[in-house]
Amino acid sequence: MSDKKESLLLRLVKYVLPIFFIFASFGIILAAFVFKPVPEKKETIQVLPVVEIIEARSKPIILEARSQGIVESRTETLLVAEVTGRIQSISNSFFAGGYFKKGDPLIEIDPVDYRANLASSKSRLAEARLAYEQEKALADQAREDWESFGRGEGSDLPLRKPQLERAKAVYESALAGMEIAERDLERTTVKAPYDGRIHEKFADIGQMVSARQSQLARIYSTDTAEIRLPISLKDIEYLELPESYSNRSTNDTKPRVIVRGSYGGEQYEWEGVIDRTEGAIDPRTRLSYVVAKIEEPYRKGEDSDRPPLKVGLFVEASIQGKRIDNAFQIPRKALQENNTVYTVDRESRIVFKDVEVYQTDTEWAIITAGLEEGDRICITPLEYAVMGMRVERESKESIEILKTEINQKL
Repeated sequence: MSDKKESLLLRLVKYVLPIFFIFASFGIILAAFVFKPVPEKKETIQVLPVVEIIEARSKPIILEARSQGIVESRTETLLVAEVTGRIQSISNSFFAGGYFKKGDPLIEIDPVDYRANLASSKSRLAEARLAYEQEKALADQAREDWESFGRGEGSDLPLRKPQLERAKAVYESALAGMEIAERDLERTTVKAPYDGRIHEKFADIGQMVSARQSQLARIYSTDTAEIRLPISLKDIEYLELPESYSNRSTNDTKPRVIVRGSYGGEQYEWEGVIDRTEGAIDPRTRLSYVVAKIEEPYRKGEDSDRPPLKVGLFVEASIQGKRIDNAFQIPRKALQENNTVYTVDRESRIVFKDVEVYQTDTEWAIITAGLEEGDRICITPLEYAVMGMRVERESKESIEILKTEINQKL
């Protein structure tokens, strides 16, 4: 009997006691939660995105198309010797970069042989003229004699017609020979065909040159510079370009163009016009080309240190386009995906507006519909923006503080 009691007691200790401890522990934990002091609630501070805002103001806008190109001369010529001989002298401006005027002598080829040839040609011409005049007199006398005998219509030989034609041919040949000799003598002096500048020099004093073979220099005109500018078919929509037609009627519109180039680390501007539109569209790039014309690119202004617009300079061009009334010009960064603009209402909440975009470039967007006068446009990039999100407008004071901090760091 005692053994049974002991066995029962052991079972109680083995099974009941752990259960007791479990319930006791649960009670202690529960009591700790129940009687735990409640912490004071702290007020949550919401940090709102600070944004910069501009007000939408409509105005007439002159559209622009951007392009780029390389400055070229309107006329470029390769000077080639027209007579054979040795170069006797050259102009003081006959060097790469030298300026010249139309008619200036650039190169003198030894003319001695050509002067002698001209003198000989004049002598042959005088002899041929005399022979021709004599033959004309003989022919006139033969006709009179034939008519005096009343023989009617005479044949060519008795009337000396073949002899007269031969004398005339000899005279005309001598005259042509003298004209060639005069022209060759004139060509010993190579003259400038227009106002221009030396691009490259290929000959010098003492050099032997051959007619129609020896290159003397490459020159170009300086009265006008031209720039061939590629224009996308979409940008053509914004421009009024000069066009020519098969019936010779032309569109005389010549838009203003401003070209900008870097020279010696400085940016300079030149003003010109779009002179013409080329007749074909590049089938590979689908681009059209227009030609800008800059008058007097090498002329120095009275109050300007601007350098000349040199051939070969790479420039960027802004072409003046059509005028649009009552449009909005906003920073390009204010235009979001899918042609959406973030505006801020009177309660400082973000409102999405779908807009109609007429033109964009790297800096600006032209909006023709979707905005209203006085709309407050958010131009600060927002990584996450939702409709109705509250924002804080950037104050002038905060902007000035930011500028001061940046200046101090610099």
